Amino acid sequence: MRTRNVVLAVCLTTMVLTSACGKTDAPATSAAGAVTSVKTAAVKRATLTNTLTLSGKIEPSETVNVVPKSSGKAAGVYADVGQRVSAGATLIQMENNDILAKIDAAKAALAASQANLERSKMQVEKSQLQLDDAKRTLDRQKMLLDSGAIAQSAYDSAQMNYDGIKKDYDMNVASVAASQASVEQNRATIRQNEVDLENSRVLSPISGVIATKNVNAGESVSTGTAPFVVINMQTVQINAAVSEGDINQFKLGMDVDVSVPSASTKPFKGKVAKISPAADAKAKTYPVWVNVENTDDLLKAGMYAEIHVTTQKLENVLTVPSDAVVERKGQKVLYILDGDKAVERKVTLGRVDEGITQITDGVADGEKVITSGLQALRDGMPVSEERSKSGQGGAGQGGSGQNAAGQDKAGKDGGKPDANTNGEQTQSQQKPAGQSPDAQGQKQ
Repeated sequence: MRTRNVVLAVCLTTMVLTSACGKTDAPATSAAGAVTSVKTAAVKRATLTNTLTLSGKIEPSETVNVVPKSSGKAAGVYADVGQRVSAGATLIQMENNDILAKIDAAKAALAASQANLERSKMQVEKSQLQLDDAKRTLDRQKMLLDSGAIAQSAYDSAQMNYDGIKKDYDMNVASVAASQASVEQNRATIRQNEVDLENSRVLSPISGVIATKNVNAGESVSTGTAPFVVINMQTVQINAAVSEGDINQFKLGMDVDVSVPSASTKPFKGKVAKISPAADAKAKTYPVWVNVENTDDLLKAGMYAEIHVTTQKLENVLTVPSDAVVERKGQKVLYILDGDKAVERKVTLGRVDEGITQITDGVADGEKVITSGLQALRDGMPVSEERSKSGQGGAGQGGSGQNAAGQDKAGKDGGKPDANTNGEQTQSQQKPAGQSPDAQGQKQ
């Protein structure tokens, strides 16, 4: 009886062990034959750029405080804030009746002095004739006196007559000079009054827009105040601070892109207008000015702007999505889709630009790289490429290749990015087989 119990126990134990072994071996065989479904992207050529971004505020290219050249009361004000004006346009007309009266008086005085001048000139001409006649008489008397034909008294009488006429002549010449001076003085007075009349108008010195108005009709203006501020917004300016490490990237006249989010979603074209050769003493940065044509009047003074400067441009280089790059034993690798297998390949990285990584060595144009489940992949592992609804394999095949834009990010598997020393991001480890929707075929 005891023997039968032992045999029965051995049999039961054998059955349990056999059953247990059967449950262990079956999944192992299934796992060995499992195929991981993966997403892919094509290696493609693109253009990568290195862009320096600087910030600043939109400023007018010109700002002018309009200051009157003379003081007075504003009889009329002909501009307002926001109004566009041309260079030379009248902004203020001051009262000028007193100036007009002075001009009239000066013109009358000029006419009188010119008449006196003409009379003085006529007197000079008359005196000149008399003087010439007296000189001839004096010369004859001198000859007669020398020959003894006349007495000394006759000669002295001729001399006195000549001297009197000469005195009148000199007085008339002096009168001409005085009259001429009076004419010039009156002309100068008229010119000054005309300048005062011109200065009674306040003109815009530039073409632009009225930014500030501080006067109304009937109010006084003086040479110490600015009743108007005019700004030129046809061309606007952005002042940016550039570090010493970047200042040599800037050249006068170079083209830059300017983005102003509050004005437009499209970038504006700008040119470097000025570069300071000296750094700011406090900030230790170099001021740079960029001009932008404001043809559509979208840009307003004070708007926030960003200047984008391309400092490096790599054209026609091989690129992959940064999500495809993973690190194995300190080496950067890609998993290449080779038929139905994932082939691990060491690669050399270049630039990284907005989720796109340049590959300088290790891949060929058009090869497919795996972008999902990277942490679970191993060299030679069997894989199956996911197919899109249209039947085309390899997510992330789109992209324009310009600035590495348009690369499809469908290869992401939702894992956390693993930042590496080159700045690119790699996919974090996926859930093991049997826990991921990508490996549902392994679950029984």
